Amino acid sequence: MKILHETLEMKWQFRSHAELTGIIRRVDDPQNLILLLHGLGQRGKRIYRQLLPFLPENALIIAPNAPFPIPREKEGKIDFGHSWYFYNKYERSYFVTHELSSCWLKSLIELENLTALPVTIIGFSQGGYLAPHVAKYIKETRLVLGICCEFRSHMIDHNLQVPLIGIHGESDDIVSPISAGLEIERLKEKGVQAEFHTVPETGHEINKEMGQIIKFQLEKYGKRDL
Repeated sequence: MKILHETLEMKWQFRSHAELTGIIRRVDDPQNLILLLHGLGQRGKRIYRQLLPFLPENALIIAPNAPFPIPREKEGKIDFGHSWYFYNKYERSYFVTHELSSCWLKSLIELENLTALPVTIIGFSQGGYLAPHVAKYIKETRLVLGICCEFRSHMIDHNLQVPLIGIHGESDDIVSPISAGLEIERLKEKGVQAEFHTVPETGHEINKEMGQIIKFQLEKYGKRDL
């Protein structure tokens, strides 16, 4: 007698004991929390070092490593960068979406008992794409800044009452500044408070000029009751 077998592709979800690594700068009597989200294949320490000179001294800063390690090989040695999610650009679909990292970052804020502080999220490249999604999960978020990324208007909750600031290099050959600017315009048309700033002679990077824009925006919005 022939036995029929049915093969199914399944998805199982677990409440796992997740772990994030990274760095934190604690200060006495912090006035706000700044959450730094690095780019694809990078680490929290990199964006922390790049932006620290432009961040306020009275801010508590967390720069976590993304949860998914990516092996990197250089000169016969292997170390690891990190990814926040996995996107297939050819099929325009997500293998791992924004949700998991967003939930874990929310849990990180709760674990550190920092839910009473207003939060600013600053993301570079992949971290910038992620930033507005994290803002949806962290209700204390007051400002989102994305560097060299797109705020994809069709994926962002247009009821999100958080200013979105895009900062982009005019010579970025990884993420189009034209496309990024168009997304900002679409968000503005739908009622989202958004701004877009470009930096001449700058590629897909964080440089001093971008740092100065970030510093200005932090001071500008820090004076408002957002």
